[in-house]
Amino acid sequence: MNDQVEIIKKLKAQAIEPNKTYFQYNYSDFIKSENSLPKKTLFLSLTGLETEPSMYSLAVQNISQVKLNGNYQYNDVLERDRNIIDILYPTDDFQFLQDGVYFYIFDEHNQLQKKDTFEEVFELPCYLRVEKKNGVVVSIQKRPLASITHYSYDYWANNNLKYSIAELYDNDHHIIYFDETFFDESGEITHGTSKNTLTGKTRLYSYIRQDGIEKIEDFFDNKNIKTNHVIYYQESGRKENQLLNEKGEVIEITRYKPDDIFDFQKGLDEVIPYNTLIMDLEKSNSTLTRELFRRVFEKDTTPWDNEATNRAKFLGISPNQVYYHKLPFPELLDERYKNFPHQAPLTLIEAENQTPREEYSDLIKVEIGDNYQYKKIIKEKWQQSTISLPVEQFKSLENDIYFFEMDEQEKLNVLDSVELAVELPNYIRVEKEMGKIVSILNKTRIQRLISEFKYHNNDLVGSKLEVFETDNMPNLTIETEYEKGNYLPLSQIIKNAQNITIRTFMRSEKNDYLGTIEKFNDQGIKTNDIEISENGDVKNKYLDDKGIIIYSTDEIEDKDNPQPYDDLLFYSDDFNMTRLHDF
Repeated sequence: MNDQVEIIKKLKAQAIEPNKTYFQYNYSDFIKSENSLPKKTLFLSLTGLETEPSMYSLAVQNISQVKLNGNYQYNDVLERDRNIIDILYPTDDFQFLQDGVYFYIFDEHNQLQKKDTFEEVFELPCYLRVEKKNGVVVSIQKRPLASITHYSYDYWANNNLKYSIAELYDNDHHIIYFDETFFDESGEITHGTSKNTLTGKTRLYSYIRQDGIEKIEDFFDNKNIKTNHVIYYQESGRKENQLLNEKGEVIEITRYKPDDIFDFQKGLDEVIPYNTLIMDLEKSNSTLTRELFRRVFEKDTTPWDNEATNRAKFLGISPNQVYYHKLPFPELLDERYKNFPHQAPLTLIEAENQTPREEYSDLIKVEIGDNYQYKKIIKEKWQQSTISLPVEQFKSLENDIYFFEMDEQEKLNVLDSVELAVELPNYIRVEKEMGKIVSILNKTRIQRLISEFKYHNNDLVGSKLEVFETDNMPNLTIETEYEKGNYLPLSQIIKNAQNITIRTFMRSEKNDYLGTIEKFNDQGIKTNDIEISENGDVKNKYLDDKGIIIYSTDEIEDKDNPQPYDDLLFYSDDFNMTRLHDF
């Protein structure tokens, strides 16, 4: 109570008035009366609010219009959440601008239209934000609405919540979800109603708090037929979900609650033409990019494939092009969408010079297929060690990077190009800046991987990974077949340097089994037959040279003769991350 009195005093001292509209960052809904008074700063206008730097940590702009009642409690709140998405967009239209932040929208003819203030775009479904510094466009972002929520509150005479209403709107301000919650005078929730107006599904809930029951929920379909009756127990936290038929009879009981009647993770759809603007994956926040990467598992990936293709075209990438790749190379599923590139091509000298001060340096060469996805990836890892050489021999060199080969007599022979240097197993790299030798490195290739991919349209159906020159792994070839939308392989074969099969994997057709692994020794004789269940249980049968079972274990790895590929790698990125992580 003392805290609330102090908050009210502070608000009055700031000339905050009831029933007047203010603006606030990062509003949070509440059910406890102690949170019903604003503890965050209230602003009288939108001036300057669009540039708040803290919103970039989650890539979300959250600005709400709020009104307070006579007791300075929240009465009416309209909250707008926007995603902050960096985009790839031509800068020509913005070259005339002075340094600063500018706002644009597309008119009915899809032409850019400049707006003078943030107030003009604050309520729109989307707008563009352009920032220019030192004469250079440093950022172009689209900021589409992700959600619009209207909260209304009423209170008892003791200032505890009496009821609250939450309404979610679409871009046209139509209600798509509704929730009303009622409280008793002590501030405890008594009951409530939720409805998804898009699907017609409804949820009614009541708090019992007696006889061991915390609350009950009833779910109804769009015909107002009850489909589920869920009981929540107080102490154990157990749930009892009674599935009902159309007559209201219990047909099944499970311990899992039904899915929510509304998908709160899905944001509002972006409006045309903003939905065609290409996300800059290198600049955009990982919260948004990972949501894009996960779309590889959707049934229809056409929109995201088209965006990925357009992204590659914007970056100057073309089919059958061979180029060198930026570092770090984005790993599948977490850092890239399918096998589409999203980083601008590099020349060999640019790629070789990316990490000259680190102990290890990656050099990655790619070939693009007809579908704008990686057709071939060659990954090399080089060890870089500083060596001491007489600098007098480099005195005549201009400021630049030079490459040499050292012969058996330790004499340096100049190489005419970086292309000649990287073809060698090791070379000397000399860098000169401002007339001084700043670096002399001995570079030795310690690892080489070649991945090749096959596609049906844009879907991966096969891959081949060849492993060379690694200290912690023998030379191997891993061949994999996939099915659409599933990055767990249908089948996989590992062959040794003599092209003898030493491992196989085959996806099981049994519902409760993941698949079967067969192990062979380097002579091609089967030594193990392993079944793996969906929940990870293992049945590993050891065989003699006649195929007779000797004994069984519940582990994949052979402790007497462990191999670094015993658990069979599922895709090339996994191989890089889990087997070659020592470098």
